[in-house]
Amino acid sequence: MGWGSKKENGRAGSEQIENVLGKSLVVQGDLKADGAFRIDGTVEGNVSSKSAVYIGEGGVVRGDVSGTDVVIAGQVSGNVTCSGHLEIVATGCIEGDLDAKSVRIETGGVFRGTSRMAGAAKEGAGRLSSAA
Repeated sequence: MGWGSKKENGRAGSEQIENVLGKSLVVQGDLKADGAFRIDGTVEGNVSSKSAVYIGEGGVVRGDVSGTDVVIAGQVSGNVTCSGHLEIVATGCIEGDLDAKSVRIETGGVFRGTSRMAGAAKEGAGRLSSAA
């Protein structure tokens, strides 16, 4: 998504986006998929993916968002949970709690809520103690 090594075409990330919601689309209800999401429209409900979730600059989610890696360039009014990395870019805004392994907020990005970065300390400690 917005981090990691860049591909030859200049786009970052390793997961292909399977599900795209366009700017003019308004969905009332929950969305759930195995593949990655890109949301440029409005979702009034929860978004859940077993892969990555990208909320574009014009994207709005009024509900919870969960995925492996999540990039917020639009607005989320709800909790965000990801098993990997969460990135809030300069145009992004989250009003709700977040739970992720790692978080990056660009200058201008907005986060209002509480955060929890679970697992990182435990995993690191586990590796250090087994290596020692």
